[in-house]
Amino acid sequence: MKNNAFLSIIIPVKNEQENIAWTIEKIGRTVLVNHEILIIYDSPQDLTLPIVKKLQGKKKNLRLIRNKESDGVLYAVKTGIDKAHGDILVVMAADRTDDPRTINTMYKKILEGYDIVCPTRYSKGGKVIGPTSIKSLLSKLSGVSTPYLLGIPTSDLTYSFKMFRKKILDTIEIQSVGGFEFAEELLIKSHFTGARIIEVPTIWVDRKYGQSKFKLAAWLPSYIYWYVWGIIMRIRSLLMPSHI
Repeated sequence: MKNNAFLSIIIPVKNEQENIAWTIEKIGRTVLVNHEILIIYDSPQDLTLPIVKKLQGKKKNLRLIRNKESDGVLYAVKTGIDKAHGDILVVMAADRTDDPRTINTMYKKILEGYDIVCPTRYSKGGKVIGPTSIKSLLSKLSGVSTPYLLGIPTSDLTYSFKMFRKKILDTIEIQSVGGFEFAEELLIKSHFTGARIIEVPTIWVDRKYGQSKFKLAAWLPSYIYWYVWGIIMRIRSLLMPSHI
């Protein structure tokens, strides 16, 4: 795949020692785009670090960066955005759930002129492998209603695995204070500033190793807040388009 735009893959970690080597090696085997991998961690005691440091000896595009702003995935992602060298950014989980092969498809859409590419587990070609949970049901419900209530062309609004042009992110302030809802916030805000958005199918596999860092009860109010905010913006855009 020929390209001129450099890609930064941002991976927040917290004790992902059972998954990180697999994830990094899978990216290396399947991602055909010129890229760097940013592993963002909170604590020097993180059990992920020794494995990443060992891999750095043979992978020159692998960067290990400490999140110094505040602990948590949100601040790790913000640190990654700030430190990334790429013109294009993608946030990816360390736990083997996201399919790195999708990155190639996402990148092609960026080259076609899109600003944000949203992998979806819920449209044709997409798939969820694993047991159904409350989290997945809520995610699917919000995704199904997103094109109608918010006018955004994706069926997987809350999925954090997304690709952005960095220039889009540079114009948007992340106001989220919880966790992975930052991706929902960024997508909704970008849509109402005129960003070109498209989705592509992907396969998501439920975590098999380690402990999930997702905090549904703590983060759900923030997901709801940004969804409602998006509906309000949608209504305003329909009633007063010149003010959006």
